[in-house]
Amino acid sequence: MKSVVVLLFALMLAAPDIFAQTLPKKPSRSDVGSYNHANLLKIDIGVSKNKALEVMGGVQKIQTYTSTSPVTKKEDIIINNPVNREFKTDSAGNTVEIVWYYTHMKKAEGDITKEQQTPVILEKNAVVGMGWDFYEEYAKRKGITIVPR
Repeated sequence: MKSVVVLLFALMLAAPDIFAQTLPKKPSRSDVGSYNHANLLKIDIGVSKNKALEVMGGVQKIQTYTSTSPVTKKEDIIINNPVNREFKTDSAGNTVEIVWYYTHMKKAEGDITKEQQTPVILEKNAVVGMGWDFYEEYAKRKGITIVPR
């Protein structure tokens, strides 16, 4: 019985690493979207910008690939991760930063659109919210003009 308790305790300590999201060696666009989506779920409101970037895998350029056969892959686009950063000023004169991550694969070709990205909104270098619904409501409340999805 004692060994079962010790084993369960060891599994609980290791659990975060067991479920860690990683990218394959030759990721597809879908892999990158899934990677970012899973990591966004790990970000808590109020964490620092640096911690949020760390959770998201840092700032990186990710070469994506498409399958040409079950064995062969060819290079596709390079995805900047995050895709973009914007700075907005609210009606009170405060600066708000929006960091954009690719999360939704709507089409397999062409440029990445805003609709395919998820915003992470930062005030004073801390996460205040994320996602389009939050961003649209937040922008309206703060008097920030945004481009709709």
